[in-house]
Amino acid sequence: MDEETNVETRKTKHGVLIAMLLGSFSVILNNSILNISIPSFMHMFDINATEAQNVIVGFMIPMMVTMTLSGYIADLFTRKLVYILGMLLFLCGSLLGTIAWDFPSLVMFRVVQGIGGGLVMPLSISILFSYFPKEERGFATGIWGVAAMMAPAIGPTIGGLILEYSSWKMLFAMNIPTSIICIFATSYFIKEKWQKKKLKFDMMGFLCITLGIVCLTLGINRIPYGFTENNWLTICLILVGCIGFVLFIYTELHTKFPLIDLRIFRNSIFTNSTIIVAVCTASLFSGVLLLPLLLQEVLHFSALATGFILFPQGIVMGIAMTIGGKILDRSGVRFILPLGILLLSSVTFILGLTAGNISEMLLITLLIIRGFGIGFINTPATTAGLNALPEFQVSRAMSMNNVIRQLIGAITIVLFSMFFETRRIIYMEHMSEQEAGILSIQQSFLIMSIIILLLIPFSLKMSYKNKKINNMSLRKLG
Repeated sequence: MDEETNVETRKTKHGVLIAMLLGSFSVILNNSILNISIPSFMHMFDINATEAQNVIVGFMIPMMVTMTLSGYIADLFTRKLVYILGMLLFLCGSLLGTIAWDFPSLVMFRVVQGIGGGLVMPLSISILFSYFPKEERGFATGIWGVAAMMAPAIGPTIGGLILEYSSWKMLFAMNIPTSIICIFATSYFIKEKWQKKKLKFDMMGFLCITLGIVCLTLGINRIPYGFTENNWLTICLILVGCIGFVLFIYTELHTKFPLIDLRIFRNSIFTNSTIIVAVCTASLFSGVLLLPLLLQEVLHFSALATGFILFPQGIVMGIAMTIGGKILDRSGVRFILPLGILLLSSVTFILGLTAGNISEMLLITLLIIRGFGIGFINTPATTAGLNALPEFQVSRAMSMNNVIRQLIGAITIVLFSMFFETRRIIYMEHMSEQEAGILSIQQSFLIMSIIILLLIPFSLKMSYKNKKINNMSLRKLG
């Protein structure tokens, strides 16, 4: 009987893992694929680059705002119901996207997708933590990390293939089967019963963080264009956004029932893990920007060829996350986290010296090693940080983590794109356009390598046994 129970438990855990993986992968992959479609939308709908960015912003803002609500709504109605609701909304947005008749309707359906994605992303990890014991969470998070980090890496390849050989509507249609399977798997495997609860809603905190997210995201996305026209609007949006976040922090620290309990940052393990994951995210997004710029804009490779060069890195990243998770489960972060940081920093530094001047095979080899570095950082850091918190705080902690990642990603892309353009214009006075582009890309990678290396002290502060971390953390939070 015990053996039958264990088999059934394993089936349930693996079913839950598949459901969480499908949901997260669908959401993130869809967003990364649409990044490469912006030039196509500009041509089809006769719009400029600033207007075309609304395909991304129209998804990003609703997703981040909804993320802040996901923990509260899950406490009210159960995580299972809210996760299914999120996938239903994402499915509806995808179905409607296939029949979009103009660009505003397309953006509107992206908003629906974003709201659904905002419910799915934070709850997926929280649900996994409920079904996997602490000694198996590294493995589970590693598999889930395939969605979080691998999807942006393989998105350009899949997007390039679809745009080359099919209609842009397939960018939305491809979400339909995975979303349906995810909804049925979640309904079948997750066992949660709804119980009526009375919870106070932190309206002031929600308004403040919404103001911060909306204004700061809009301001950041206007930076490349906003200082040539209506620069006052860009500055005002960024200032109001920063004020919104400051007010949010003040409100959360002075209310009895916070929307997101920022006191979790008193836990040094969770704080260090958040810093490490944020920089790792910046490294990932800088590569998402710089590598296609190098290959397409500077070296004039096709979008499809660029996708194939980047594809092996994405595969390796997923494998490395699983390996990193297993090592975390066995021996903690003592070895794997510093190794990942050194690998990522070293390869980024080498790219800073050689990018644009090496063969495609050598570039692919360096990117494969880079994939191992990112995988060895992301899963161990994320899991160790969340393991340091009581289980009831995981969903809201993931909400905050996801918002931070999205903002870091947006800021990274804007800052490095501005740095690239500025340095290239300066260097073009003394050298060819291609040489100027290569030198600008190289300097960007050198800057990123130094930032990554600064994570070593934070990783060493996390180098303790998992069990000890959990006990210490519970005493601090208690």
